[in-house]
Amino acid sequence: MPLQQLRECDGPIETQLSGKGEWIEYDKLQLGSAYTDKYVKGTISVKYPSCKLGTGEKVFKIVLEESSLQPPTSNQASINTFIFGELVGDCENVLKQGDTVVLTNFQVSKSPSAGQDGRHAFQFELSDETGGTVFVCSRAENNLAPIIRRQKVGMKDYTYVPLNRIKDGALVNVYGVVKFFKPPYRSKGTDYCTTVTIVDPSDEKLHCVFFGGNADQLPKIYKVGDVVRFHRVKIQAFNHELQAISAPGFSALTFDGAQNAPIKPRTASKSYCFKSTDQRMVEELRRWANANTSIFKSGIKLSDVKPAEYFDLTCQLIAKAPVDRSAMMLKVWDGTKCPHVLKHVPVDSKTLEGDLGEIHRLRQLTVDVLVYDNHTNVANSLKLGTYLRICNIHAKVTTASTEKYNESVDAEPGMEFQLHGGTSYGRGIMVLPSDSSDVQQLKQSLQSDFPSDQDSMEDLSQLDILNSSSELSVPQEISSTCVERCHEEPATVLTAHQHISPTSLKEVLDRTAPCKYRTRAKLVNYEPKALYQSVKLYCSKCHSLQEIPDDDDIDTLLEEAFSADAATHSQPHDAGWYETTIWEQGDPKQRQIIVRFVKSSRLQRFPERSTILVEEIIDNVLSVMADLEASRRIGYS
Repeated sequence: MPLQQLRECDGPIETQLSGKGEWIEYDKLQLGSAYTDKYVKGTISVKYPSCKLGTGEKVFKIVLEESSLQPPTSNQASINTFIFGELVGDCENVLKQGDTVVLTNFQVSKSPSAGQDGRHAFQFELSDETGGTVFVCSRAENNLAPIIRRQKVGMKDYTYVPLNRIKDGALVNVYGVVKFFKPPYRSKGTDYCTTVTIVDPSDEKLHCVFFGGNADQLPKIYKVGDVVRFHRVKIQAFNHELQAISAPGFSALTFDGAQNAPIKPRTASKSYCFKSTDQRMVEELRRWANANTSIFKSGIKLSDVKPAEYFDLTCQLIAKAPVDRSAMMLKVWDGTKCPHVLKHVPVDSKTLEGDLGEIHRLRQLTVDVLVYDNHTNVANSLKLGTYLRICNIHAKVTTASTEKYNESVDAEPGMEFQLHGGTSYGRGIMVLPSDSSDVQQLKQSLQSDFPSDQDSMEDLSQLDILNSSSELSVPQEISSTCVERCHEEPATVLTAHQHISPTSLKEVLDRTAPCKYRTRAKLVNYEPKALYQSVKLYCSKCHSLQEIPDDDDIDTLLEEAFSADAATHSQPHDAGWYETTIWEQGDPKQRQIIVRFVKSSRLQRFPERSTILVEEIIDNVLSVMADLEASRRIGYS
C-alpha cells in the first residue's frame, strides 16, 4: 500500500523497515542517484492544503524536518516534499503536523524555491506511479488502520491534451510519436539531457527538453516512431515556439513503435498507471505513424548503404580498440554485406578487445565505425556482444588523395563509416535491450547470414589484426593451417597495413609513384643476403662506394698482406714508436715470438702497465695475435 502505519508497540522503526534499504541523511542526497534501496525520515513541520494542477491532478506539499538529536545548524535540515497521484487522497486526511514519517522509493530533484524559503536545495517527490510509499509513525493508542484502509473502486483517469490545444504556462499530460530525438548526453553542468520532438494526428509538433541526474531517469527512446506518454510536463514559450519541460512529478512511458511489437512500457518507474484506454491510444498512434512515411521509416542495412549517406545502424558489437585520444574504432555487423569497397581502421593489436577467431570468421560482414570526441567515452564503456543503435553514421567516401588522421596520405578509394563528434542531428550510441523487436529481428538476420568457417592462408592474409605479440590467442584452426603450409613451402605473413587492399604487381608497375600499396606474391629472390650488405664503404677522397667484404674475403686479404709483410720484413726491427725483441722457444718447432714494446713515459716507471704487441712467426707466416695490456712485469732480454 502507498500509505502504511508503523506503531511503537511493534518494535523499533529500523526493525519494521527491514528490507526497505538503509537510512540516508538529507545532507548526503545527490541528484541522479537511485533511492530504491534507501529511505528518509523526518517530522512534518509544515502542512499545506492540496491543490489541483493544470492536468486536474492533486498535489500535496509538506515540509519535513530531519530527525536528529542535535539541533539543526541551518535550514538545510528542512526539505520540501511533494506527493502526487492517488497517494494525495490518503496523505492529506491522515498526515498531521508533528507526525514522523518515513519515505521510500522517492525521487530527488532541484528545489526551485530554495533561494526564497532557505530550505534544502533539493526536494522529495513521491507518486504511486513510481512506487513511492509513505510510512507514518504513531503511538500504540493511535490506530490509523481504519483511516488508511481504502475502498479502491478503480484507478484514476488521466486527461491527455492534443498537441494542437496546449497553451503557454499549462501543466499537461500528452501522448505522441517521436519525430526526432537525441540520445541522453551530459550537459554543460552535472545533469544528463535529452531533446525530443513529438507529433500526433492533430498535425502539430511539440519540442521537449528533459534533464535528469542520470540517463536512466530520462525517457527510454530508441528510435524515431516510438510512442511516448509524458505526465506532468510544463509548457513554456522559447524562440517563439512552445516547448515542454519536466515539472515536479514528471514521469514517462515509452513504447516500441513497430506495428506488431508487444505493448510493453519502457520506464524507470516500478509502478505506473496503464489501463485499457492507454493501450487503445498506443495502438491508434502506432497505426497512424506506420501509415505516415514521413514519421516511420524502416531501418537501413549495411547492404543498402549509399555513398555519402547519413543513417542509423542497428548492429552487434564484435570488437573495439582506441585509435588515438579523440577517436575509437567499433567493429560491428548486422548480418548483411556492404557492397562497397571498405576502408578498415588500423589499430594496435595490443589494445584490441575482441575474439580473434570471431573477427576472422566475420571478416566479410563486419565494418569499422570510427567514433570521435564525446562519443568515445560511451564507446569505451560498451561490452562486446551488445546490440547497439548508432545514430547518424556518415558513410564517407575517400578518394585517391585524402587527409586521414590529420595527415595527407595517398590511398585507394573506398568507404569508411564515421560518427562525428557532438549531438547535432541526433548523433549518439545507444545500447538496445535484448527483448526489443529490433534486436529480435537483428538476431534472426545474424543467424541466417552467419558465414561458414573455412580458413586458408589466402583468407588469413585478409585478417585485420594478427600479431604474435598480441595478447589475443590465434584460433587452433588458423594455427594448424599455417603449420601445414610451412611444411610445403616457406610462407611469411606481414601483419602491418592490413587495412590496405592487396594490389597486383602489374598494377603497381603501371602506376605513377609515389603511392602506397599492399601486395601478395611468391618470393623468387632477395637482396641483400646478409644484413651488413645493406651498408656501403664510402671513400671521402674519390667519392666511390664499395661493397663490404664478407668474412672469407677478409681472411684472404689478411693472409696475403701478412705473407707479403713477412717476406719483406723477415728481420725484426725497431721503429720510432716501439722497441722490438725476439723470444725463442726451445720446442721442436723452434717457434719465435716477436714482442714490441710501445714507447711511453711510463715504460721505465710502470712496466707492468705497458702496452705490448705480440707476434708469432711460424714458417715465415705472420699472424697477429692481439693488442693487450700487460698484466705483469716484463723484463728485457
